[in-house]
This record gives sequence, structure tokens and C-alpha cells, in this order.
Amino acid sequence: MKKLAVFGVVAGVVLAVTLLVRKNQSSESPEEREARRTEKRREMFMKMQAGMDAMPEDFPPVVMFNNVAATLENSERILELLKRDHSGTEEPVV
Repeated sequence: MKKLAVFGVVAGVVLAVTLLVRKNQSSESPEEREARRTEKRREMFMKMQAGMDAMPEDFPPVVMFNNVAATLENSERILELLKRDHSGTEEPVV
């Protein structure tokens, strides 16, 4: 009887682990996963920005957040320019 109970518990654990692994394996392509992650980051950034808007402009975390926001905008612009440069349809950016 004890062996049967132990076997049942082990089988349940194996089944649970198998289901978790299958759930985590997605049928999405890597590009789709990256797009989803990027969207989540943007949503989080927008929530943080809404919280920072309620604080005074000279509050140190607000100043740091504004610097991070400016860096993020510049990085996105640079990445867009690099994508256009690699596509070969635009003139190289100097």
C-alpha cells in the first residue's frame, strides 16, 4: 500500500512538471517573443512615467528618470537609423 502511494505521488509530480514545461514552451517565434517583451517594457515605463509626473520636477528620482527617458528615445532613434542603413534603401547616415 505504501509503495502504491509513493508511486502515485511520484507520478503526480512528474505529470505536474511535464505540464509546466509544456506551458512554458511557446509556439511563438523569437521575434514575436521579443516584440511581446518590448511591449511589456514600454507599458512598465509608461506606468513609471505616470508616477513621476505626480512628483516635483527637481526631485532627484524625477531628474534621473527624465535622463533615462531621453536616453531611451535616443537609443530607439539610433536603432531605427541603423535598421534603415542596413536595408540599403536609404543613404548612409553620417
